[in-house]
Amino acid sequence: MAGGKRGTAVLFAATVFLNAWLVFQVQPLIAKYVLPWFGGTPAVWTACLLFFQSGLFLGYAYALLIVQRVPARWQAALHLALLAAALGTLPITPDAGWKLNAGGDPVWRIVQLLAVSVGLPYLLLSATGPLLQAWHARIRPDVSPYPLYALSNLGSLLGLLSYPFWFDPAFAADQQTRIWSWGFWAFAGGCGACGVIVWRTPAAGLDPAADGTAPACSPAPTWPRIGLWFTLAMAPSAMLLATTNLVCTDVAVVPFLWVLPLVLYLLSFILCFHRLRWCARGVWWVAWPLAALAAVRVSFRSMGVVTSDPVLVQIAVFFGLLFCCAMICHGELARTKPDPAQLTTFYLTLAAGGAAGGIFVGLIAPQLFVINLEVAIATVACTVLILIVAYHDGSGPLRRGRPRWVWAGMLLATAGLIAAHVILFRDTLAGVQEVHRNFFGVLQVKLKPASVAGNGLVCQLIHGRTMHGLQFVEPRYRLVPTSYYGEQSGIGRLFRSRASDRPWRVGVVGLGVGTLAAYARPGDAFRFYEINPAVLDVAGRFFDYLPGCRGEVEVVEGDARMLLEQEPPQAFDVLVLDAFSSDSIPVHLLTREAFDVYLRHLQPDGVLAVHISNVHVDLSPVIAGQAAHFGLALAGFESSADAATETRQAIWMLLAPRTQSLAIDAIQRGKLPPPKRELAWTDQRNSVFEVLRALTK
Repeated sequence: MAGGKRGTAVLFAATVFLNAWLVFQVQPLIAKYVLPWFGGTPAVWTACLLFFQSGLFLGYAYALLIVQRVPARWQAALHLALLAAALGTLPITPDAGWKLNAGGDPVWRIVQLLAVSVGLPYLLLSATGPLLQAWHARIRPDVSPYPLYALSNLGSLLGLLSYPFWFDPAFAADQQTRIWSWGFWAFAGGCGACGVIVWRTPAAGLDPAADGTAPACSPAPTWPRIGLWFTLAMAPSAMLLATTNLVCTDVAVVPFLWVLPLVLYLLSFILCFHRLRWCARGVWWVAWPLAALAAVRVSFRSMGVVTSDPVLVQIAVFFGLLFCCAMICHGELARTKPDPAQLTTFYLTLAAGGAAGGIFVGLIAPQLFVINLEVAIATVACTVLILIVAYHDGSGPLRRGRPRWVWAGMLLATAGLIAAHVILFRDTLAGVQEVHRNFFGVLQVKLKPASVAGNGLVCQLIHGRTMHGLQFVEPRYRLVPTSYYGEQSGIGRLFRSRASDRPWRVGVVGLGVGTLAAYARPGDAFRFYEINPAVLDVAGRFFDYLPGCRGEVEVVEGDARMLLEQEPPQAFDVLVLDAFSSDSIPVHLLTREAFDVYLRHLQPDGVLAVHISNVHVDLSPVIAGQAAHFGLALAGFESSADAATETRQAIWMLLAPRTQSLAIDAIQRGKLPPPKRELAWTDQRNSVFEVLRALTK
């Protein structure tokens, strides 16, 4: 008998562990797979998290419903039948027909894609954790089910950590979806074995009420208690999405920067539900104002008031803020966790709060706020929750608003925090003429004095925190190439090196404000590709580069790579790659398959110009790797900033199928030495983690 109990415990534990591993392995896996289909923006991960959190809630709701309404043996039968149906949907490789071909807001398209490709398996995985714990509690009422919850969190943590450090580097994208599908088959087998045990257990053993030996039921949680659980779950969930979105916007949309905050979020669950001493209020309530203050400071520095902090500092500060918030809120959830009889209600409430946080950040906030206020709102919400918990804690030193001098200080500090965020976003909007916010980020048109007194004003286009182009307001300077496109830049050298009057056909991936149109000569044709409809709107209304172009201008809306894949050869003399989302890198535009598309549209003596200026990553090894693979001549340039012409420091890489296309004095003079290493990025294998400047210096 003892051996049978141990075997049952091991089976349930292994199935719960594999279940959790699959739940959190599939999230970065499927998100990275579809990322290039929707522009490579941070909002793709936000939309995926919104789906997964909502799926978790629906799974918990299903578990609660059948635990409360269906006899245990028939629960097993129903669940195993649904698992059999889910096996018929494997493998989870998404259909390429879901790719986005035009601009707009594709959030619902992403949700539909995920529902079709992974919806039923994920729903059942989400439900199985609490369901197996409920089954185990009925089979072994003498054993607490909470260790299975801790094991579930451990499986989730290992599933996340294994993805960027082992699973993603070791396997191509299609292999990843197949291996995950095999794992789901193994999980279904384990769950089936658990279901057989439940089915074979006598009804009296499954439902104690059947033989009159059931213990007295614990009282149901009150609505105020459920409301507290809900808000304590919602605040860190919103902080998770908000900080991830903020960091990915200014660095890169890569699995490591998705996984790290999610790991911290899960780690807080593990620590808090393992031992309460890990979430001691005295520690985390003191750490919280320090974390909030550090986040405000980094935000002010990122505005350009002073030099912005290094990328690792920004990551540490914002993800540290997330971890403090999660430890505080999840610690309070651990302190108020109910009797095991109310287990599924507790989990359902937590899942509902998590889904609400995702819905707020992913759907509601972008409609309500023209700029990113989500981190600030989550910070203030967590602060208010601390005050509420402290006030209502009957045994705490701060109960019922006493001592008054301490509460006065805390309220004053809270008011100061709110005031700091108000000042921060007031300064963010200083000089702003117009703001657009959509799936592709926050776009601002801003007027400010020129760097050199007497040059008047400049009009800037800012995406996130990154300036993407500017123009002098003074009429005599209106068509001067500025920002990253000055005459001394790599692209400027290329256009100035034209030896003949033969018209050029130029393709540009990424419109910005249309600065490159300033280099057009009569008869030239410039074809711009732009995925963000807001950029198309403001570039034509606030800037004169497109209307003042001396050649022909055509602007095409949509993802450039997908459009180029569908179009006949364009015979470009120059094809420019200059597409960024704030400062992040759209990896799918730099892979071997993408370069194969670009070269199909390039004249035999044409030039491919790639803009790789970035504070956080060094993409020169990637470009060098593509040049080596395709046998292209390569020349790199780094130009300096010039306040008089409003040009910025810029790095450009010029590639050509024929060496003589770059054998021009203006190009050969001052070119950079070749990169010391080469990286071969493909659609199946690529990692921005290996080109982060902070890790490669």
